[in-house]
Formats: sequence, C-alpha cells, structure tokens
Amino acid sequence: MSHYADRYDRSLNSSRPTQVTHDGVKEYQEKNKKIRREKQDFLHREFDYRDYIFAPEGYEGVMLFFYIMTIPYLVALSFLFVFIAKSSYQLFLEFNLASFLVIWAIGYEICAVLAIIIFFYSWFNSDSSDETPTNGSKGNRGITPRFRD
Repeated sequence: MSHYADRYDRSLNSSRPTQVTHDGVKEYQEKNKKIRREKQDFLHREFDYRDYIFAPEGYEGVMLFFYIMTIPYLVALSFLFVFIAKSSYQLFLEFNLASFLVIWAIGYEICAVLAIIIFFYSWFNSDSSDETPTNGSKGNRGITPRFRD
C-alpha cells in the first residue's frame, strides 16, 4: 500500500463514529427536551427599546423623541419625492412643505406599515427556524433514524 493510501485509510478509521450507548441517547434526548421547553414563544420574548436606539447613556428619551419626529418626516418627504412627484424636483417644490404635521402623519403611516411588516416577517421566521425538523418528519425532530425508539 502506498503512503497516500495508508494515510487515507487511517483518516477513514479515525473519522468513523463511535458507538453511542442507549444511555447516551436518552441523555441527549432529555437535554434536547429541556432546551425546547426553555425556548420562549416569539410574542413572550423580552424587548428592550434601548438596544435599538443609538444614544449616549442617559439621553435615550431625548434621542427617542428626536427619532420619532425626524424619521417619519424624512420618510414622507422621500415618499412624496419618489412616488408622488415621480422624482421631479420641480414638481416636488410645488408641494406645500410648510405643513409639517401633515407630512409627518404620512411618514408615520408609512413607518407603521413597515414596522408591522417587519414584525410579521420576524414572527414567521422565528416559527420556521424553531420548528424546522432536520429529518423531514415533525414527530421526531432532530433525531437521526438509528436513534429512534
């Protein structure tokens, strides 16, 4: 046998799985059951707004107010420019942009719809990633066929 064939044979022998005892399988299954029980439902997860606000420590309220006032206004201006004025600067200037509250309300509605879409998208992705079986059957998730009882 050549040197390379000998190394290949040794690597095959070393990569063979060891025999798993029945106790080890039961221990693995119990551990997975505990992990599954500990997973929280998407709607019951804890949410802290401070994780999503870029602000110095102690100024989160001020920055939140700033974000609530500016982001919807800028979104509405972008919406009016792109979709209503069809990206024409001359048409955009004809709008009465002095009405801050009306423009802000348009942007608020757009942001609200986007937030709802992102929420449902995250919710559906959360459910599919937590409950995706690895072997194609819903009954015995994550267990290879040789370990089933």
